[in-house]
Amino acid sequence: MAMFLVIANAPKDPAARTQAAQLAGLPAADFSRRLAGTMPRVLLAAAPVDHVGALVDGFESLGFAAFSCDPATAPNDEDRLLVRGMDVEAGSLAFLDGKGESHPCLGTAVSLIQRGVRVITTSETVKTTERRLDIGKAILSGGLLLTSKVQKQSVRSEEAREAFLLLQRNDGQPDAIIYERRVDYRFLGADKQPASYANLERTLVCLRTLAPAAPVDDRVAKPGFVSGLPLSSSDPVDLALYLVTLARARGF
Repeated sequence: MAMFLVIANAPKDPAARTQAAQLAGLPAADFSRRLAGTMPRVLLAAAPVDHVGALVDGFESLGFAAFSCDPATAPNDEDRLLVRGMDVEAGSLAFLDGKGESHPCLGTAVSLIQRGVRVITTSETVKTTERRLDIGKAILSGGLLLTSKVQKQSVRSEEAREAFLLLQRNDGQPDAIIYERRVDYRFLGADKQPASYANLERTLVCLRTLAPAAPVDDRVAKPGFVSGLPLSSSDPVDLALYLVTLARARGF
């Protein structure tokens, strides 16, 4: 079994970076490339379980903030409450699920709000039939039949981007995820806008009022952060959210 070795923060000292590259068994240029961009970054995607602890300690001794994780343990939407509506009357907060059931949440129970975007790709097989000139058929039929039917098959793909807010809780209840186009925004009242993204932004303002101590982290929404992660058994967006959570638990 292999683990991810993740760097949440790196010193600028060239000597420390040189030693760290040697510790990781990577050329200096490759080491720098893997740490480029928004932190945290996965430095090693297949660190042996029995050695990853020593590697983390080694990086920490050089001034890096490092940790290991099993990507398979990243939470996904099956572990979360999918929010279909909200109740914010009298300054209280409750999430409504798809059955209309209410899930109260104290503002102090929201420990972190993460912003992100999911890209959903759908594929459709398209079959078309067209006629083409068929010389052989024309000769055999004495010119009566000049064409034949040819069936073509192609795959058409479409991408849909959907922003979301992930509210992480510290009270033992499931985290709540609010997708831009899956929520009834009537709770916004007079602030409700025609565009779904504008309504999600208004929702964030509302949540920050009800949970003022909860920081907002938008690293998962930054260009290149999700796409820069190595392939794993977990969905890339869920993995990104998990890595940010683990990094923040270490103060980064």
